[in-house]
Amino acid sequence: MFGMSQTKFNPGESARVRESIHSPYSGRPGIVLDFDPTDEKGSYLVLFSDGLKFRYKPQELEPLDQTRRPRVFGTLYRVISETRQGLFGGPHSR
Repeated sequence: MFGMSQTKFNPGESARVRESIHSPYSGRPGIVLDFDPTDEKGSYLVLFSDGLKFRYKPQELEPLDQTRRPRVFGTLYRVISETRQGLFGGPHSR
């Protein structure tokens, strides 16, 4: 069982999916939304720029380079904005 001090990533941090033919979105960056060590599919829930979410095991993720971090936050902002417009869009949306 993992303790919070043993987690590789915390919610809100950016991570990249390791290159693998077995992992969806291999090589792509995302934002860790949740950590649940009891989930058998994967303890990390990761959100991607297109709004999809997948669960990954710790060994399937790696930290992002510092130089790429601002791009991930920009992408996250765009995803949140698009989702917000889709959820709350009405006659006054675009």
